Order: sequence, then C-alpha cells, then structure tokens
Amino acid sequence: MMDSSTQETPAVRSRMSQRIRSLPSSRLATLVMRVGGVALMVMVLGLSLLPLAALLLILPAIFPQESVLSDTVRQSQNRWMNLFRRAFYFLSGVTLLVAILAFSTEIVTMLGLKSPYFGKLARMMLPTDLANRLPKAMVDQWPYVLLLVYATDLVMLFGIAKVPLNYNLRNIVVRWRITLLTGLAFTVVLALLTVMLAFVNGLNNLTSNSGIPGNVFVLSEGSTDELFSSLYKGDISKIVDQYTDVDENGKPLPTTIRIKQEVVSGGKIKLCSFETYYVINHPVPVAEGERPRRRFVQLRGIDDWSIAEKVHNIKLLMGEGFGREGAVDVGNNKTACPAVLGEGAASKFAEDLGKPSLAVGDLFKLADRDMIVAGIMKSEGSTYGSEVWVTWAWASKYFNKEQFTTIVLRVSDDSEAGARAMAKHLSDNFPNPRVRAVDEKKYFEDLGKSNDQMLSSVIIVAIIMAIGGVFGVMNTMFAAIAQRTNDIGVMRILGFKRWQILVSFMLESLTIALLGGLLGILLGSLSNNFQVTSNVSSGQGGGKTVIMKMAFDTDIMICGVLFTIVMGRIGGLVPALSAMRKGILESLK
Repeated sequence: MMDSSTQETPAVRSRMSQRIRSLPSSRLATLVMRVGGVALMVMVLGLSLLPLAALLLILPAIFPQESVLSDTVRQSQNRWMNLFRRAFYFLSGVTLLVAILAFSTEIVTMLGLKSPYFGKLARMMLPTDLANRLPKAMVDQWPYVLLLVYATDLVMLFGIAKVPLNYNLRNIVVRWRITLLTGLAFTVVLALLTVMLAFVNGLNNLTSNSGIPGNVFVLSEGSTDELFSSLYKGDISKIVDQYTDVDENGKPLPTTIRIKQEVVSGGKIKLCSFETYYVINHPVPVAEGERPRRRFVQLRGIDDWSIAEKVHNIKLLMGEGFGREGAVDVGNNKTACPAVLGEGAASKFAEDLGKPSLAVGDLFKLADRDMIVAGIMKSEGSTYGSEVWVTWAWASKYFNKEQFTTIVLRVSDDSEAGARAMAKHLSDNFPNPRVRAVDEKKYFEDLGKSNDQMLSSVIIVAIIMAIGGVFGVMNTMFAAIAQRTNDIGVMRILGFKRWQILVSFMLESLTIALLGGLLGILLGSLSNNFQVTSNVSSGQGGGKTVIMKMAFDTDIMICGVLFTIVMGRIGGLVPALSAMRKGILESLK
C-alpha cells in the first residue's frame, strides 16, 4: 500500500505536466534568442559598413519624426500615406547608396588603378558567377572603390547639415588618456597587419620576378622540386636536339620552336644549362661558449658558366664567373673553390666575418671547404640571390652526386607561349628518361602557392586582432556616452536631432580609429626593404629558403586605411545608436 506522502495528487501531476510542456518551449525560446542575437550582429555589421548618408535617408522609415531633408515632419492620419512615406524614404536611401557606389566605381575605372592581389582575393571570397557579373573595378580594385565610397559619404555628411564637431574634438582632447589607449590598440593592430602584408608582398615580388618567360625547367618525372630530381648526363644529353612544331594545345605553330643558339667566342652554343641543386646543412661560426647554430645553404653546381649566365640572364655586380676547374691557388699552400654568390647569400656569409657583404677575393667556409668569391650576382628580387654557384665538376665530386637535378633551357622565340609549347613536348614526347618540364614562370608561380596560404593566415589573424580593436573603441564610446548623458540632453534642447547625435558620435569614433590606425601604418611602413629569411614552396614538399626584402607599397597602405575605417565604423555604430535613442528628459535626469 503506498504511503500518502508519496501519492501523486492532482496538483502535483498538474505541476509536472506544466514543466514537461514548458521544457521544449524554453529550448525553442533559447534557440530563437540565439538566432536573433546572431541576426542582430550581422545586421549591425552590415549597417556599419554602409554609407552613413544613405542610412540617414532611410532613418525616417524607422523613426518618422526624424527627417534629414526637412526640419519638421507632419504626420498624416492616413495609414497608407504614412506607409507610402516610409517606402519613399527607404527607396531614397537605397537609390543614394547605388549612386554613391556607381560614382565611386566609375572614378576608379577612369583612374585605371591596378593591383594583381585585390582581384585574386575577391575571387577567392566571391562566387564565380557573381564575380563575373560585377563591374571589373568592384572586383579587381574593391579597396579603392570602398575608400572612395567612404570619402564621398563624408563629404555628403558635411553637406547635409551641421554636426557639433567642435564638441567632439574638445572631448577627444579632454579625454586624451582614454583616447590615447584606444588609439594605441589601433596602432598595434595596423602596425602588425602592415608588417605581415609587407612580408607576403615581398615574397610575391620575389617569386614573380624570378621567372624568365622564354625558359623551361626540366626535372625528372614525378619530381615536385629540384631537390628531388635526378637526371643522368648520358641519358639526358639528347635533350639539346629537341624541337616542336605545335603549341601546348596541339595546334601548328608558324615557326618551329627549338633551343636557342648564340655565338660565343666564334662558335655557336645552345642555351641549355645542366645543373645540380643542393641544400647543405652548414654550421654557423659562433663565439666560444655560445650554443652551436646551423643554417641551410643552397648550392648550385653549374656545368658551364658561360651558358648558365645567358640562360638565367645573370649580370655580375663585381668580379667574373668561373671555369671548369675545381680549385684555385690562394697562397700559403692553400686552394679554394671559386664561387659566384647571390647578393643575399653574400650578406649572410659576411655576417660570419663581421662585414656587411663579401667582396671579390674574400674567403669563406662552406661545408668545411675553403671557398673564394669569384663574383657577386646582381640578383636582388629573385630566388637566385640566396644561392651559391660553383662548378659542377667540383660539387659532384665533393658531395658524391653525379646526377643533374635540373636542366634549364631557353627557347628560340624567347616567349612564354614558346616555353609552354616546348615544356608540353618534352613532358609528352621525350622518351628516355621521362621528364617533367614546365615553363619557368609557372615553376615560380607554383613556388608562390605558399604565399596564398600565408595571405589567408594573415587575414585570419587580422580579423582576430580587429575584433579586439572594435571592442576597444566600442567600450570607449560607451564610456563616453555614459559620462556625457547630460550633454546629449542639452544638445537635444538646443535643437540637434537624433540623427545629428548619431553622426556626431560616429565621427568621433572614426577620428580615434584613424589617429591610431594611421600611426600604425606609418610604423609598419618602416619595415620596407627590411631583409628577412623565409621559405617558398609549392605545398608538395621541397621548396627554397630565400633571402628577401619586405615590400611596403600603396596597395598595403590602402588596405590599412580601409581596415581602420571599417573597424572604427563597426565599433562606433552601436554606441552611436545608443546615444541617439536617449530622450531629452532621460538625459537630463
């Protein structure tokens, strides 16, 4: 028999059923709140990026008593008339938005601004169909278009009506400590962003400047990089006799593509350079007691210097090339191997000797072997600037590698199309051994694939840092509004409308952002021409360690300024809306 204390009374059953019925609805309410919160965040983000002048024209559709175009708005008793007015205001704002965007796009198109990176980034983010339908300037030069949109918007804001700018500037000066701290957040974010973009830009310049349009890189079949290639001289010697009568698509060519010939010392030579590429783990000289260090040195064994310098368009800053001898007498019963160094390699080895750069005749150590500088290549801005070139006969014997890794040849018409045709022919038709041939421009473009991955990483890091900057300016503006509530009430009594309060605080937010952001861009620009060591790779293994210079240019400056404006607008809109919503009596309490 059940105890009366445990029996289910009608009241208990009713409460239990209510709880059961309320459980799904509470979860649904939570889900709706979360979705609504995300939607609100997306809406605020979208509104903050739109021109403020267009938003002000739309404002009467939400707040009928607030009109930008007239001082007073007469309310109609007719519901349809009020609906018509709201629709008119909304369409006016959309029309102004389209007009500003069209005007900015047309101006950028007329100016002919060009950048190889903006279009690539836009096509990575946009669907292909949408990217093809948009005006070209909006895809390839979108940062310039957006900057002009915001500049036009600012001019229109000042033309619509007066805003208490003196009041905002005075508050920025009075609250200089908070302004300084908020501005420093933007300075740090933009300085780091500028430095990272200058680094990626330097790598892009390096890989794009290294390829010669008429050259073909020949590697062993299946090799993704020179380091993994292996070609025996006896098997590959017939490559110099190859030619093709069809292009890369199999269509007949007007002239036969052969390996180019030049006259040297009274005789003809074919511009086909046989080379072996090495990566050496080289000990770095350190002071006594310091931790041992090593660096990777890229060495290229050259079978014939007179051919290699013509194939690679090598010019010497100083000195001369080397012959086929493996060593030369340097006195004191010592011999050294002659080497031609790239500019970057010369500066790196000079650090071991406490000099800015090696010069002709200087001795240095490479893999415990004495080397003497025969010449310095003019190679800044190419991957060869990080290499040491020596005679193949010495390198193959010293490192016990009798195979070539690379054959670089110049086609007869010196064109990229001719190089692609020859590369296609060699890859498909050269019988023994099978080879992988690519035109040199494509080879270095593939090496630059790691740059795209790095750019994506930079964008992700920049977004994370930007979130911190946005919350910083948002916190500052909320604090400013809390302390200046009475001021808002006084301005409303003096006749300033809600939308003028909105514009006032938005401009204050943008001013703080721009002050800090422009300082950050200026600091980041100091990284221009700063020399660093990095790696370029096709993403399939291998790659090259390169010594390159960071490159700050106009495109980076434009991206930095645009990034600053976007952060300032996003961080300032919510506080400005909060200030705009305050009533007169509420503000004066």
